[in-house]
Amino acid sequence: MTLAPLAHEDAGPAAELHISAFPDFFLSRLGSRFLREFYAGFANDPTAITVVAHDPEGNIVGIAVGTTEPRGFFKRLLIRQWAGFVIASIGAAVAHPAAIPRLLRAVAYRGDVGDRTDGALLSSIFVNSTHRGTGAGGQLLEEWTTAAARKSADKAFLITDALENDAVNSFYVRHGWVLDGTYQTKEGRAMNRYVKAMGGGSQ
Repeated sequence: MTLAPLAHEDAGPAAELHISAFPDFFLSRLGSRFLREFYAGFANDPTAITVVAHDPEGNIVGIAVGTTEPRGFFKRLLIRQWAGFVIASIGAAVAHPAAIPRLLRAVAYRGDVGDRTDGALLSSIFVNSTHRGTGAGGQLLEEWTTAAARKSADKAFLITDALENDAVNSFYVRHGWVLDGTYQTKEGRAMNRYVKAMGGGSQ
């Protein structure tokens, strides 16, 4: 397995892998076209922190993406790629009319990170089903943390489900992330916030 930054041409495979990993999540329900724009935004932004894992045949088997500036990143993404998001949103609305309220929420999407946005944000990390339990996720996470430190981040945070998500929560704890509180989304979803100190920044 090789690790490299996310390239623009990775956006399509990243979108499909995201849907496979998170079939019932908000962004997945907006469709692959919307997600292609989403991942292309990470490939094009100077504050992005990205790692892509490839197997020996060159196929993408895992992805970790985030940003050093979570408060402004998603707004910049929407402004920069508004045309692509509009087209993708129309398609999602036609296919799933019940998703229209969620599409309106997507205009103001900030990564579902709560009110505290200090530090670099690990927005998303996942591997395909054939690489789960192989250590690939841990390699992705450690490489992402190293990349964040290289961009002068002195700490990072992530958000994940608090309930019925024991394996994922344990994964972050094993890799040195510390639970920093729990909050509820507007829909009543309980979310854990994890933080990790690192060697970058002004320490």
